Order: sequence, then C-alpha cells, then structure tokens
Amino acid sequence: MKRAFTLIELLVVISIIAILAGLLLPVLGRAKEDAARIKCVSNVKQLGAAMQMYGDDAANLLPEAHGSVPWASTNPVPWSEAMVSYYSNTNLLACPALAQMYQKSPYNYFMGSRIVYAQTQTGGSLALKRIFLPAQFVLSGDCNWPLFDPTDADPDNYSQDTLFDSQFRPAKAHHGQLNVLFADGHVKNYRAFLSPEMTFSYDKPGVAWADAN
Repeated sequence: MKRAFTLIELLVVISIIAILAGLLLPVLGRAKEDAARIKCVSNVKQLGAAMQMYGDDAANLLPEAHGSVPWASTNPVPWSEAMVSYYSNTNLLACPALAQMYQKSPYNYFMGSRIVYAQTQTGGSLALKRIFLPAQFVLSGDCNWPLFDPTDADPDNYSQDTLFDSQFRPAKAHHGQLNVLFADGHVKNYRAFLSPEMTFSYDKPGVAWADAN
C-alpha cells in the first residue's frame, strides 16, 4: 500500500520551494540586469567608434547637438541621425535598461558637448582634435536625465548634467551605475563623478560638468 503525503509534509515541501524561489529570484534578476549592462557597454563602444569615424571624415568635428529634435527632422538634423551611416543598427541608440524607464525613450545616450556650450553659450560642434586628455574626456554615455522628450533623438549635455545630477542618483539602471564613454573609446561604469578619472574640459583634468569652461 502506497503511503500518501500528509498535509504537514506537503506544507513543508511548499515552504522549502518558496524559500528556494525567494533566494533564486534576486539572483536571476541581477543576472538579467548584468546582461543588460553588458549589452549597453557594447552599444556605447559602437557609438564611440561611429563618432571617431564620423570625425575622421568631417575635419575632426562631431555633429552639432541642438535642443529637442525628432529623428525625422531635416533642419536641424539630430546628431544621432547624422551619424547613422557609421553604425550598424539604430537599436544601439537604446540602452536595454534605460529604454524601459524614462518614458520609454529609444534614445538613451548623449552627445558630450558641455565644453562647447560652456565656451560659446550658443552651442556648436565638438572638436575631437582639441581633446588633449582622451582617456579622461567624457564623450558620451548613459543618458540619466528623465526630463528629455522621449522623441528627442538629439540628447546632449549642453545645459544639463545627463550623468551625475544629484536629483537622479543613484541611477535606476545597472545596479545604480552608469556607463561612461571616453574619447579614447574605452567604457567604464561609475556611480558619481570621479575627478582623477574623468573631465569635461578639453585640456584640464578633473573638471566637473558644472566647472567646464
């Protein structure tokens, strides 16, 4: 005669399963977020390569960033569309994690042109040849600024700190960290501005966004 489970034994088994699920779900969630971060790093690196190639063909100047400009605009043309022939797929403009937040914008990386605006107060094109500290100069990265119009294909950091504004830290994506693209092409993630490793100045190390001039 087969022995059936008692109610107590069944409840014990259910409890064990619930405990295991509680332990595994955070791990699986973290693994999913890590995969999104790795994909984002790849996107930003490809975008950096596109910027360098565009600059090689345009006298070392990157496309000018503007205000809120939709993808289909022809006057002005958003910087992301101006470079479209230099990257393989427009999907790389979207961070897998940030694209699910911030009004679900498909444009999650910014043009690092703060120094241009700081020097001209009107904007213009970032000059790659003027960057004397390429391993520190913030060229692009995760657009941690939820106030952009979700249709804006021209996000930039002219007049807003799109990385480390205190009101939007810690970042909601990538375990509170942000991917930063530097002018030499390398990408690294940070929680906040780190003066020994980054700058928003053409030629001065450690210059924060607000101090660029």
